[in-house]
Amino acid sequence: MLLTLRQLQVVRAVSQWGSVTRASMALGVSQPAVSMLLRESAGIAGFPLFVRRQGRLQPTAETRVLIADLDRVFEGVERVNRLIEDMRDQKVGTIHIAATPTLADNLVPPAVALFRKTRPHVRITIHTMDNLSVVAKVDNEQADFGLALSPAGVREGRIVELGAADLVCIVPSGHALADRVSVTPHDLADVPLISFSRSLPLGHLVEQAFRAAGIAQRIALEVNQSSVACALVRAGAGVAILDPFWLLDGADRQIVKLRLEPRTPVAAHALLPPSGSPSRVALRLLAAIQSAAARLGSSPSSARYRQATITLPGGAV
Repeated sequence: MLLTLRQLQVVRAVSQWGSVTRASMALGVSQPAVSMLLRESAGIAGFPLFVRRQGRLQPTAETRVLIADLDRVFEGVERVNRLIEDMRDQKVGTIHIAATPTLADNLVPPAVALFRKTRPHVRITIHTMDNLSVVAKVDNEQADFGLALSPAGVREGRIVELGAADLVCIVPSGHALADRVSVTPHDLADVPLISFSRSLPLGHLVEQAFRAAGIAQRIALEVNQSSVACALVRAGAGVAILDPFWLLDGADRQIVKLRLEPRTPVAAHALLPPSGSPSRVALRLLAAIQSAAARLGSSPSSARYRQATITLPGGAV
């Protein structure tokens, strides 16, 4: 027969306090119950656990050998309980995010900074990749949630829209088109165009805009990240059509942002894994990202930005 965890707890408490009365007060149980558990423990052990000296119960030599291990056991139990409490309060854990570079650069940093003020012990891993890879990462449940641009290619019910805006055209400051308020595909027919591969969602949207205007799209420079497109425009290599989220947080003096007509909306989405809702702490971060999207949406540079009204799964936030 083995000692139970409760019996071991009584042995440890009596060792600490040297008194059944004080041990019972520390454990929050009656004195007779502690005395009974102590007797049962000695009977199971097969040797005396305590001797009375100078009015105190003092551990025997055998019990003293046990105390160090008992301390480690109950310190471990206390750590587990603290961990459970932290999990209940969503103060610890690990969150894996898959995101397109545009959203990782614009929405994630302010959200993470806000989130970590109250949950500094939560570890956050951010993987940046193209839209298709974000979808695959979430589908394979290698991320708690993904951040991607539309069209995301994920079935209804697993998409949470964060906000939407229109595709924009950017040109170098001093460019012949820089004084315009808006441009159409016709205006871009004879200028070097920097755009995305047709296999990517943004590239597909740009191609649709040109096709609707009856203009053959001729890409001079093909990229897969908005940051690269902006760098090429700054260098004077051409003009670019890109997602609006890259420039939501302010103006860039080296480039000029023009409205693309006809307007072509693109949305920022959070993608949820197929097995169900992410962890509660991950949903907390997703709520912070929603708040970051709302703040960007109120920026003076975010004309035509539309913030979605979000209800996260399970109402966890």
